[in-house]
Amino acid sequence: MADPSQPKQSLYESLAEQLPQSVPFTFHHYSTPPTKSPSLFSAPPHAKPERTFCESHFLAASITPQGSSDELLILAIEVLVYTTKSLTTIFVSKADSTGYISLLKLPRSQAGSPLKIICGTFVSWLAKERQRYGKKVVVSLFARAQNQYLFPASIDNKDKHVLDDRGLVKWWCKVLDPIMQEYGVARDQKTLKERLTSAPTDSIRDSPTAGSTAKGYLVIPGFEHYDTLRYVPPPPSTSEPRRWATTHPLLDIAPYPNAPPRCLVPHFPDDPKARFLDELDDELPDRGNDSSNPDAATPSRSNGQWKSVKTLDQFWEFMAYRQECSSGRIVGFIWIVITPPQPSIPEEDETEDSSQALSSLSQTDTLATDNNSPASTPERKKKKRSRRRKVNLEYGPIPLILPRIKSSSSNLSSMIDGSRAGSVKTLPENTPYYKWPADSRGTVVLSAKDYDRAHEILIQQNFATRSAAVRSTRRWKEEVAVLAGVNSWSNAVIGKKEAKDLLITAAVQVTPVTVMGVRKKRKPNEPAQPEVGPSSSAENPTMLGEGLVRKKVKTEAGADGGASAANGVNTLGAGLVRRKPKS
Repeated sequence: MADPSQPKQSLYESLAEQLPQSVPFTFHHYSTPPTKSPSLFSAPPHAKPERTFCESHFLAASITPQGSSDELLILAIEVLVYTTKSLTTIFVSKADSTGYISLLKLPRSQAGSPLKIICGTFVSWLAKERQRYGKKVVVSLFARAQNQYLFPASIDNKDKHVLDDRGLVKWWCKVLDPIMQEYGVARDQKTLKERLTSAPTDSIRDSPTAGSTAKGYLVIPGFEHYDTLRYVPPPPSTSEPRRWATTHPLLDIAPYPNAPPRCLVPHFPDDPKARFLDELDDELPDRGNDSSNPDAATPSRSNGQWKSVKTLDQFWEFMAYRQECSSGRIVGFIWIVITPPQPSIPEEDETEDSSQALSSLSQTDTLATDNNSPASTPERKKKKRSRRRKVNLEYGPIPLILPRIKSSSSNLSSMIDGSRAGSVKTLPENTPYYKWPADSRGTVVLSAKDYDRAHEILIQQNFATRSAAVRSTRRWKEEVAVLAGVNSWSNAVIGKKEAKDLLITAAVQVTPVTVMGVRKKRKPNEPAQPEVGPSSSAENPTMLGEGLVRKKVKTEAGADGGASAANGVNTLGAGLVRRKPKS
């Protein structure tokens, strides 16, 4: 569980503690400010969609092989952060590698893939930085195996190891499993009496991560419960409860749990669930005809119910027959739900929407009654008369008016689309809808237009060969620097994690393994071999001690009938040798 007393770490400090010792890496991180975006969940009938903000993060890692000055990209991951008044959703959009991490030639003693460490640390750091008091944090992703996502032609690199569909689902579960270990085990929900008696302490209020619990969820369409359990990490010990469940948490994270199924499934970009939702929404009446409703709103003549799918269980059953899930490869939908301790009394912002809705309805009703009453007609006439334009009766020379010089700078730059400085300065860090601390942003903050441009530059490069990857890495860094208006935006990190099993592994490789009590049956024409036993000399491990040599017992004395013990070598007598009969 996260300790509130520990000092807050930056992203690069967290990465340095987890990466292999004395191994240098270079990281490139840029992000966008929170901007309004379509709501993740569709609104129920006669309700407005939630006000949602989206923030994009892009982290890339590169290396410089020993004996060379060429910089090569090895990993890139894109994460989208959606925030509302009651929920924070961290969606892992894309992640890809180039395969050039093999140039580091890391020893096997430094166990743990650096790619796995970078992805897990980055997602965990974002979850901590964006956690708000009393608000849930959800980490969500869709695992589907492909040859390449962000690095074009990287599949032509023979050193790139592409996981299959089953291996990719297991890999992501192992990446996200350490995040749950930082929080407590999710328990059953307390009753109202227990919540009133156990009020949150001041330490829990000061730290949003203190007292939080986490639980993992995995859904593989078409798989049963016991088949899905094979893809999640087991608990560390048999006495500890299982942290993973083979179901979905949509009823716990949706803003309206009692709404129709279309209001419980989130819309993520490039997600098969979103494509299936769009096809099912065509069954709604007046779909696409009412231009006044946004995409996340329910049509005015609809109750929000589909004709073919009535429940969430049916939705997941139909998902098993979709093209993405039934093409012979499995796909996995993964969630990590971090639940903070809920206060005994709900905050004001939780009931603000309902009170505003009631107040707006009451205001419209009172306005309607006032307008119909006869007493309101004279007031309306006075308002109409006051709106008439006054006639200018002034005449004479026009006086000279000197312009005013403003003491502060103009706010015009914030109104221009694509301006970086003005838009960043005017956005507050904390609002009821999002949290945007200054130390949790990227090294450079780009506008949404420049962010898309940087992404297009990356997917237009070539990473098939080492020389092409070097040129592509250099060009991508230079273009992003031009978009950001800076000269350099890289951060060098040297790993600090020691290999605990390094001495044990070296000892196992040096010490010979001896097998006691095993005698090999010799062939008829093969001379006798000494037995294998412990060594009496450190210089010659195969030499046997004098007391460990088992000699054959003499049956009869004679030069030819027994073994000669003078020289300590067992020799067979003439009468004991079986010769092949002459033909």
